[in-house]
Amino acid sequence: MKKLLFLLLWMLGTLTVSAKHIIGGQVYYKFVSSTPNGDYTYHVTMRLYRICESGNNIAEMPNAVYLTAFNKDNNAEYKVYFVSRLGFTTKNLGQVDPCIVNPPPVCFQVGIYETDVTVPSNKKGYIISFQSCCRDNFMVNIEADPLPYPSTGYGTGATYFTELPGTEEGKLGNSSPTFNKEEATLVCANKKFTYDFSATDPDGDKLTYAFCDAYKGGRTTDQSGIPAQSDPPPYYSVNYISPYSGSSPLGPNVSIDPNTGIISGIAPNPGKYVVTVCVNEYRNNELIGTLRKDFHINVTTCVKQVVASMPDKYAECKSMTITFLNNSTLGKPYHWEFGDGATLDTDDPSPVQHTYTTPGLYTAKLYVDKLSNCGDSAIAKVYVFPVYKADFTYQGSCTQKPALFTNTSTTDMGTMTYFKWYFGTGISADTSNSPNPSFLFKSPGQYQVIMFARTSFGCEQYDTALVRIYDKPPLFSTSDTLLCSKDSLQLQASSTSTGTYSWMPNDYKILQPNTPNPIIFPLKDTTYTVTFTDDQQCINTKSVFIDVRDSLIVHTMNDSTVCTGDPVQLTATTDGNYAYTWTDLQTNTVVGTTLNPTVMPSPPRTQYAILAQLGKCHTADTLSLKVVNPPNVKAVPDTSICSGSPVLLRASGGAYYTWSPSYYVKSPKDSITWATPKDTTLFIVTVTDTLGCPKKVRDTAFVAVVPPVHAFAGNDTIVILGTPFQLHATGGIRYTWTPPNGLSDTRSASPIALYDKDMTYTVTAYTKEGCTGTDDIFIRFIKGPEIYIPNAFSPNGDGVNDLFRPIPVGIVAMNYFRVYDRWGKLMYSSTAYMKGWDGTVRGEQAPVGTYVWMVEGVDINQKTITLKGTVTLVR
Repeated sequence: MKKLLFLLLWMLGTLTVSAKHIIGGQVYYKFVSSTPNGDYTYHVTMRLYRICESGNNIAEMPNAVYLTAFNKDNNAEYKVYFVSRLGFTTKNLGQVDPCIVNPPPVCFQVGIYETDVTVPSNKKGYIISFQSCCRDNFMVNIEADPLPYPSTGYGTGATYFTELPGTEEGKLGNSSPTFNKEEATLVCANKKFTYDFSATDPDGDKLTYAFCDAYKGGRTTDQSGIPAQSDPPPYYSVNYISPYSGSSPLGPNVSIDPNTGIISGIAPNPGKYVVTVCVNEYRNNELIGTLRKDFHINVTTCVKQVVASMPDKYAECKSMTITFLNNSTLGKPYHWEFGDGATLDTDDPSPVQHTYTTPGLYTAKLYVDKLSNCGDSAIAKVYVFPVYKADFTYQGSCTQKPALFTNTSTTDMGTMTYFKWYFGTGISADTSNSPNPSFLFKSPGQYQVIMFARTSFGCEQYDTALVRIYDKPPLFSTSDTLLCSKDSLQLQASSTSTGTYSWMPNDYKILQPNTPNPIIFPLKDTTYTVTFTDDQQCINTKSVFIDVRDSLIVHTMNDSTVCTGDPVQLTATTDGNYAYTWTDLQTNTVVGTTLNPTVMPSPPRTQYAILAQLGKCHTADTLSLKVVNPPNVKAVPDTSICSGSPVLLRASGGAYYTWSPSYYVKSPKDSITWATPKDTTLFIVTVTDTLGCPKKVRDTAFVAVVPPVHAFAGNDTIVILGTPFQLHATGGIRYTWTPPNGLSDTRSASPIALYDKDMTYTVTAYTKEGCTGTDDIFIRFIKGPEIYIPNAFSPNGDGVNDLFRPIPVGIVAMNYFRVYDRWGKLMYSSTAYMKGWDGTVRGEQAPVGTYVWMVEGVDINQKTITLKGTVTLVR
């Protein structure tokens, strides 16, 4: 697998290096001699063109190549010629326009390979061929073909060949033309340019020029770096990318003169383009050979310091006054010459109007920055032959018949000499040069039709119209409808087109059946069909179904009980779409004209009637609604309770009750029940009764739950015996302390404690709602100031005596507390108040034994107390 991967990478590397540097080539020949036995010798020359760059993945011009001769009678290989390079030149851009801001380098190399080829005469002649495996992948106008070349397995490349004549094709002893120039030419994107592809024929034959297809290539190089021999014909054209093609390789704005071989026009957008020129050689009006040159043209972006630009022709001939547009470089002086002797100098780039006094053809010229060495100019032909107006009309809008277009253009000078119609279908055959063409649109739709017209004086204009084409003429008619058998009906039909109408059935039950609006009076269900025929005899039909009714059916909803103050939607069922009238029978007022109106019935009872009408046919039905009051529900209490306390919920006003949220309620279906909410809760009771009003009525009881009271009496502490200590409680708005022993005030938040033995005090904190919470504080009264040190500790994790620490009494600052092993190694050190040693050193348990400690602190009298001793660590 590794060998296969290496081979693929080597092949891809060879493919890249070996061919992408080649940008074109040509093969041509010159007759040398012939022998009596029919052998002909030609001197064959191939020119290869290469980019000038060098570096990684860019091979140099080949020192030698293989040229392969194929017999055209059977496409069999005749002979392979190993040809060394005879000549080498570099073509650089000569004179660079100094007014281009960023002139790019233009350079290519030419390699020349020559050899004599001797072949026996045959019928069709011989092909002398050279192939390169791969073109540049980034060509604008051709695809980087992913498909393999049919006989070689390689992708898009290039094939350069010439055809030696045979007895039936060409002229034996003929010499092919040769191209005259090998120029490095700068082609600027979207600018005018010319490129000389002219040729000379040594036999004096007539030459014509045309763009033609480039061909794909073949194999890569052999191991020596020399391009391998060619594959036999036939050869295949490269795949062009629309809108480019072999006959239009640089787009629609570039052409080649068939008589001179000069390529000219407006260059396309920047990029690399494949261009192939075929020189056809004629003798006595007979085609005897074709010379081909395949070349990559680089189109680059050029920025000129000054650019003069305006339309190159003003030919509308609308009046004697012409509006000239200036699309030139801004911020420069402009000099206008209008061709009739009048001039204008201005710095304003806005459009310029000039009125001519005499009709005629003028040449206008615009100079931009005329006095500068980099100034530029543009010319335009001006046709002043007023008044000309392009116009047309059309008839016919149906796919069944051609539309007729009529030129109605007018001109005061000359005659109409040229027409070009575009019918907007997007197909190549949708044009015409007739003054009054007809065109069959095969599909319905909207088409933008354009007429371009020119007069004998060269005036040009176009007119356009949006043509709407239908497969059937538009037709609108009455919709299917109901009809009372006692009534008549006027049908309606219309079209945006003109034409005639005909209704069927045409019997005694229809009046004026050949009009768009007949009157009918059928006695039974009938389908009427209207046929519309437009002026082009295109036809469309519509059908109208008339549902004839002798009687109507309507039924209201059942009598029922509703709630006072509630809107009620009245409903009825019917057998058709009729006109409806609902009436309140108590007040004799109309309350609705739809099938399902909404009403507000009045207590204690309201009756309604519905009338259904279809012309002279009608029917009615009634209903009665009993109106009762909904329950008058009341829920209590809205109150506050302490956390954990129950509350008694009470509701009244109905027969059935439901409390929610039910998970706090002991009996959710009872009107009176206990609830124990954990948080503030809005209790909702839903009440119904048995009086007939189906409405559920709700009320709420809001119970605010006071959170648990977090009373705090302070942290347990040690106090110097005989020294007063001030307590401080939090968590409520008032407090009580117990027991009262030694307290200055049992109802103060911060009483003074002065006692002669250890004491636990309990504080009760009260909220404004009366909720309570308690907390304790233990006070140890010890003689001091002093620092008390235990003589042993057991850090075994049982929660008892796990920490060895000093107990300061009346000490305001700890200078240090240190523990050493018996060899003097420091085991623990801290200055923190009430902190101590847990019996570990750097995460490891210290061994059982005796340790030395030292402590120093400052008491409330600013006296320094220093102590030392030993402690036993046990486990």
